[in-house]
Amino acid sequence: MNLLKGIFTIVGALVVLGLLFVGVKYGSSLTKMDGKALGLYMDMADKVLTTGDPAKGMVIKRKLVIEEGTTKEEAIENAIEIMDEVADEHGLAKVDAKIMPRDGKFMKDGGKYTQIRHYCSPSIADIFLNHSGEFVGFMPCRVGIVEDNNGDVWLYTMGLDLMIHGGHELPPKLLELATTVKEAMEQMIEKGAAGEN
Repeated sequence: MNLLKGIFTIVGALVVLGLLFVGVKYGSSLTKMDGKALGLYMDMADKVLTTGDPAKGMVIKRKLVIEEGTTKEEAIENAIEIMDEVADEHGLAKVDAKIMPRDGKFMKDGGKYTQIRHYCSPSIADIFLNHSGEFVGFMPCRVGIVEDNNGDVWLYTMGLDLMIHGGHELPPKLLELATTVKEAMEQMIEKGAAGEN
């Protein structure tokens, strides 16, 4: 029992020392952080530590619903149409799309299906790049359509919460624009996966 008390005492002391170090080193910056940042980083860390896969901490996905009597190809084409419509409703234009071979083959030749689609609003992109050139790493917004090893098809996009709330609070106009893009991307994969606009 005394050994357990000793371990908890040491762990507690290390936590306090860690918090003091962070407070001294980053104190002034911490006060400027978005109020949602810590929770988002904790959630991301939990996903990464649970799965061992950093991508799972940064990406959201939805499974494509394939109705009875519909082929996989038809369901994918329908999802793409819906995503393009939702993007257009939010002022995002499709700027690129690439179908990639998997297993060395395209789908028609027995390979798994993968397509990466890119969407962007040049006016919103310009505002963000004037704020911080590093935002180019998030551009253009991407949707991946990926067939897994079971033959299921998933729609993926990057979760934009950390981009929006992971640092200092964004100025109100940037926050509004970023939130609009985030909602558009989430609606695209939600509606596309469901096959309903």
